[in-house]
Amino acid sequence: MLHNKMAVSLALGLALLVNSLFALPVQGAVIEDLEQVAAVIAPEAYRELSARVNNYTRIYRVEEGDTLERIARRYQADPELVAAMNYMEIDAVLAPGQFLVLPYVAEETYTVVAGDTLWSIARRYGTSVESLAAANGIVDARRLQIGTVLTIPGSPGGVPVTRVEKAPVSRGIGPASFFWPLIGAITSGFGWRDSEFHHGLDIAGKVGDYVRAAWSGVVAFAGWGNDIYGNMVKIDHGNGLETVYAHNSRNLVKAGDYVRAGEALAEVGDTGNATGPHLHFEIREKGKAVNPERFLKR
Repeated sequence: MLHNKMAVSLALGLALLVNSLFALPVQGAVIEDLEQVAAVIAPEAYRELSARVNNYTRIYRVEEGDTLERIARRYQADPELVAAMNYMEIDAVLAPGQFLVLPYVAEETYTVVAGDTLWSIARRYGTSVESLAAANGIVDARRLQIGTVLTIPGSPGGVPVTRVEKAPVSRGIGPASFFWPLIGAITSGFGWRDSEFHHGLDIAGKVGDYVRAAWSGVVAFAGWGNDIYGNMVKIDHGNGLETVYAHNSRNLVKAGDYVRAGEALAEVGDTGNATGPHLHFEIREKGKAVNPERFLKR
């Protein structure tokens, strides 16, 4: 009898502990402290989850009624990207209390210049006019004054990661941070190829397959590169990092566009010096091509 009472007390105590950890509003479903997660899941599951967390991701605790599409819409992310980051199908059924990894974009500022509109700024940074207006207390979007410093809201929630360290590479983007822009066989790697140096990876694909952004950034160039690269897109990710996507049959973005990681930006082709349909993918660090496999997720 005493043993049963102790067991019940222990169970109630654990329930109270879990409730106190997660008695948060909807926005609080973004977990700030991973030790909270470690307290309620198995060590092996925690190790797997924490290994996927870095400066560009956040942990989210599923609420009652959540779906991947609803979560992605709430935090202005691509539902397919959220599903892929969690090894799920887009229509996967979620359970309350389940933990997901979400893409994270840090809050930043922008100074309004001549010709800017709230819509054009929101489009550049991949956010909504409503979120931008709410973050800056703007009532009349038509009255946007030159020189005004706007806050570009981060997503999700602007919560800093704690107790998670990753080896820094290129001022914050760590090893294996980038997503594969195309899933396919690598037909040519980075390095010497006969008598010439190959500056990227060639990834096989079919004409029309989507080429996706390996990470978020601003399109620095989209158009005909030269007779070697053909139709290409170049994205500036900041801190001296750029990615290049070449031989495209069609580009889906233009210079100045802001793209999120995983967003479709071109279609596979064989333009330029290409023997068949494939993507030539480069990562450049301060203008110098580096081995993309240093940055791509395993």
